[in-house]
Amino acid sequence: MRDRIVLSLGVLAVVAAVSITAQTPAPKAKAAKTGTTKAAATGPRTAWGDPDLQGTWFVLYDEPLERSAANANKEFLTDQEVAEADAKKGINPGRNARAAEDTAQDVSGAYNAVFNSVLKTGKRTSMIIDPPNGRIPPLVAGANTAFAGFPGGGGGRAGRTGRGGGGLGLGNAPGQNDNPETVPQSPRCLGVPMPFLPLNTLFAQGTVMQIVQSPKSMGIYMEDDHAGGGNRIIYMDGRPHAPANLKFYLGDSRGHWEGNTLVIETTNFSQGFRGSNIETYKMIERITQVDAKNLRRQITFDDPKTWTRPWTVEIQMGRAPSDKHMIFDSACHEGNYGLIGVLAAARKEEQGEKK
Repeated sequence: MRDRIVLSLGVLAVVAAVSITAQTPAPKAKAAKTGTTKAAATGPRTAWGDPDLQGTWFVLYDEPLERSAANANKEFLTDQEVAEADAKKGINPGRNARAAEDTAQDVSGAYNAVFNSVLKTGKRTSMIIDPPNGRIPPLVAGANTAFAGFPGGGGGRAGRTGRGGGGLGLGNAPGQNDNPETVPQSPRCLGVPMPFLPLNTLFAQGTVMQIVQSPKSMGIYMEDDHAGGGNRIIYMDGRPHAPANLKFYLGDSRGHWEGNTLVIETTNFSQGFRGSNIETYKMIERITQVDAKNLRRQITFDDPKTWTRPWTVEIQMGRAPSDKHMIFDSACHEGNYGLIGVLAAARKEEQGEKK
């Protein structure tokens, strides 16, 4: 796991002062209110008495979002299966290998392995822990079906039909990639999208974040390989949500404590996730420090206009050494060549439609 750029408390304080993000209270939970739910606590505490989650945290394992058909009804891999998977990673020649006789391999080998971040295989057969089958629930009648053909119910690149919007399945409006003003942030390297999942750990995407706390707010910096970084501000002082007509790239966040668990709800997204409806989609996070070196992040995705039921993922994270707590800033690219290709494809599609 590679380290990233140092973020000072002062920087996050400034970001918190100018940020307009916010969040909502969790289902079946108390509404966010001023102060902290005091409970008999174990583990480190802040000077004002809240659980102390501060530090740099990174994803520990490589696990697929959804359970494969080969692992149906199987929640965990055996130790032998994990060892075999890791052994294959060790003998894989990586992306340094060039093969003139195989065009596909030659293209995939154009990247240096030095840019890769190979994580150990996790025992879970899916990040999804609910539903029990480890799969994204079926869509409701009338939901956006543009993502149905992609693994995990999403993930393709957005085109004129609105299929995707990046590897996270962000953006679902028809014609979104027709013009530079509406192309999703990821291809333009304008920052980390939510929900910040480790969907491609080989490129360290969605794998590292830094948490800074204050009595009334929390800052979470996220660094995501080529997409760039992003600062989330979670207000803990009970202030109301932004009006429903205001939309934010990282959503509108509110948090409160349930014992030692930080509960965050996010609404008011400007882009949906895997075809979700931005008017009804919300994300509920539960972040708990398991011990001095381990953090558990659970995220529930809820949208009654998209999925037949909410679904939840679990991500295990480890603490970076406190004497370093660094996050390297990742450069997206020199010149936005990707955007040129996206727009050229849109113009080509328009020409085809005219014929």
